[in-house]
Amino acid sequence: MSISVVVIAKNSQETIARSLKSVQFADEVILVDIKSTDETTKIAQKYCSKIYDYMEDSRFVEPVRDFALAKANKDWILVLDADEEIPESLAKRLLEIAEKDLGDVYYLPRKNIVSGAWMKHTGWWPDHQLRFFKNGAVSWPMKIHSHPIIKNNFQPNFLESKEELAILHHNYSSTKDYLSRFDRYTDIEAEQRVEKNGNDFIISSSVLLKAFSDDFLRRFFARDGHKDGARGFYLSIMQAAYQMTVQMKIFDQLGNKESFEKNSQKTLIKDLRHFQKELNYWVSDLEIKEKKGFSRLVAAIKRKIGL
Repeated sequence: MSISVVVIAKNSQETIARSLKSVQFADEVILVDIKSTDETTKIAQKYCSKIYDYMEDSRFVEPVRDFALAKANKDWILVLDADEEIPESLAKRLLEIAEKDLGDVYYLPRKNIVSGAWMKHTGWWPDHQLRFFKNGAVSWPMKIHSHPIIKNNFQPNFLESKEELAILHHNYSSTKDYLSRFDRYTDIEAEQRVEKNGNDFIISSSVLLKAFSDDFLRRFFARDGHKDGARGFYLSIMQAAYQMTVQMKIFDQLGNKESFEKNSQKTLIKDLRHFQKELNYWVSDLEIKEKKGFSRLVAAIKRKIGL
């Protein structure tokens, strides 16, 4: 069984060589370039079987996925981004899967590096991504951050959540890099939501609070973001703020009309108290994990009675 690797890039001269070097085990390496103005394609010529230019200057990768998949001619396809690489141990496993025909579709774990550190929590590990599959088994919707669709009743498999079997993702190199993409991605998401159901849009303080609180509590507490230190706290806050920002940008695009705003002081107070209760629960839970013996028992009782 043969393998095609498909990489989509735009102005990726800093990372493209590292990415392409890591997939030289494949039978075919294809680059689809999105109107790069730097040295991306020049660098890629050394490592690629084929290079294609995408006809439009897409602001995100999803609309390019199916175009790229159609260029692959081998039995299996591995999809990789220009800021990702495949460690040797994962390459060996993928070759084994293809050679022995072990299944049809694989979700691969992904190791996210943010500002030089591996994010082991905060909802970013094991971060399984559908990236390895038989040719023709998968397609991609056009929406940003959309999940690929498995076709023809192919059954998904999940590779073990082991560091040595994970895609290495050089995610955000700095806070500036994060904020730049934060702004671009929230613009795109807001545009897509307006296009889909702008007429049904309602905004309020309560809507914004829920958008923030659900994501923050999930990342920082339920997904142990506190174990990722300052980065975990910052990203838990900012990813939650991402959800609020999308809502506010939808409001902007719809003209900030008062008719879309449905505030209720009574509802807001109720929702704030609910957030306070949820926060107290998770803080108590964190405290319980830090204590031992009788002190742990006392903290558990406090959590149970809501103190």
